[in-house]
Amino acid sequence: MATQVIMPKQGLQMTEGLITRWLAQENEPVHEGSPLFEMETDKLTIEINAPASGTLLKILKQEGETVPVAEVIAWIGQPDEAIETAELAGVTPTEEDSGQQSQVVDMPVAATEHAQPPMPQGERVFASPRARTRAGEKGIDLRALQGSGPDGLIIERDVAQLSAVKATPLAAKIAEQAGIPIRSICGTGPRGKIMRSDVEAAVSQAGTPPAARQPAAGRLLPFSGVRKTIATRMLHSTQEMAQANHRMKVDMTEIIRMREKLKQDDRPVSYTDLLVKAVAVALKDFPTLNATLTPEGILLLDAVHVGIAVSIGNGLVVPVIRDADCLSIREISACSADLIDKARNNRLIPEDYSGGTFTVTNLGMFDVDEFTAIINPPECAILAVGKIEKTPVVRDDAVVIRPIMTMSLTYDHRVVDGAPAAQFLQRVKQILQNPYLLI
Repeated sequence: MATQVIMPKQGLQMTEGLITRWLAQENEPVHEGSPLFEMETDKLTIEINAPASGTLLKILKQEGETVPVAEVIAWIGQPDEAIETAELAGVTPTEEDSGQQSQVVDMPVAATEHAQPPMPQGERVFASPRARTRAGEKGIDLRALQGSGPDGLIIERDVAQLSAVKATPLAAKIAEQAGIPIRSICGTGPRGKIMRSDVEAAVSQAGTPPAARQPAAGRLLPFSGVRKTIATRMLHSTQEMAQANHRMKVDMTEIIRMREKLKQDDRPVSYTDLLVKAVAVALKDFPTLNATLTPEGILLLDAVHVGIAVSIGNGLVVPVIRDADCLSIREISACSADLIDKARNNRLIPEDYSGGTFTVTNLGMFDVDEFTAIINPPECAILAVGKIEKTPVVRDDAVVIRPIMTMSLTYDHRVVDGAPAAQFLQRVKQILQNPYLLI
């Protein structure tokens, strides 16, 4: 019996995923536990393994499609194994002139536009929960539908077919550029599909040349997945929190010496590793920086889970070093290296990037002097550091050259006052300038 491949749920907040790449093609053998496709969630891109061994019989959802959680996207079974036709409903036919797939332009539609006579008012409607949800979203009266499911049950496909206008991608694009509603065009393609010629004819009748509304030249990047999530969370952070910022310079002479000694081992320790340890130690003395604001009040968190900002190809992810205050520098270094490797190879799992209580972000390697970071909610603070630079400073009334780094603490003033925030920075500075406190 064939096995369904469904869109998996990666995290409590995930509702849909974007298929970015299939790693196997139809009719190719696949093995249980081997990578089958890549998907992009609202946080990162990861590989999903095949749930069973066999042949990839059918791919229902193509690369670039966004699919709700738990929806079937493919089938795995034995070669030549039959799959119920109903299970393949919704597979998009091939575009006749460009080799591209047809695009379904989904729009709300009034039920009165269709010929199916409605049921009498008050008569019970037999419909699946998904069909009812979809109908509510599209403003469709279920009484206007003839169900195609068992015993006349109205299923989601019935609602989708009623609310969809089929058009080729090129036709949809030309109609959008010309400002012509796609629903107003009568399609001459197979099964009423709207073709490019149909749109051009409509444009000609309207007296609006397609080129009249061409956008400025450039390249459009998709605003979805990780990028959209970052935008949403950062906008929420700046709008909902009273964010304030303190900056402080720290002499890194002693911490550099410690790192040089530690570098003699096989696994070098990074400055970020040392910062994570210093922050974890300081947070135990200043619990209001390791807190979150809830409707009931300020929750002081017992565990110290420090997130480290990691740049990846399509955005930013913050994997979490758990119980950082209880780990040695070498344990933090090993954990950090593993998380960074997993992040850059799309192998993070939700447990790797959830539950952080404080974040450290370091742009020193990019020659940044100092910067203000935005708090990663629901945390209440974030520490940003820039590069270490040789700087003339006064020591004992004499000008000397010292390696100086600027720390920038952004905190939620609703949770933390200015004085304890400054004292926390002082504590981190003290630890970095006296690294024996890390041991």
